[in-house]
Amino acid sequence: MILQLLLFISPFALYALWLRMGGRALSPSAAVLALTTIGLVAAIAVAFWLGQERALDRNERYVPARIEDGTIRR
Repeated sequence: MILQLLLFISPFALYALWLRMGGRALSPSAAVLALTTIGLVAAIAVAFWLGQERALDRNERYVPARIEDGTIRR
């Protein structure tokens, strides 16, 4: 698990090191930070909304789909 995590993070760490050694700044501009924040808030809001939209009522029982005659029935 730790090896997989290190293998995943290593390209990002090497790129940051390369930027640092080249004398470039690692901090993003204010516009990039603002757009990233707006995107994250929008994604979380949509995920929450979809979760509420497709949720079952408290008294409703879940019935899984089943295959009958080669087709999916609900």
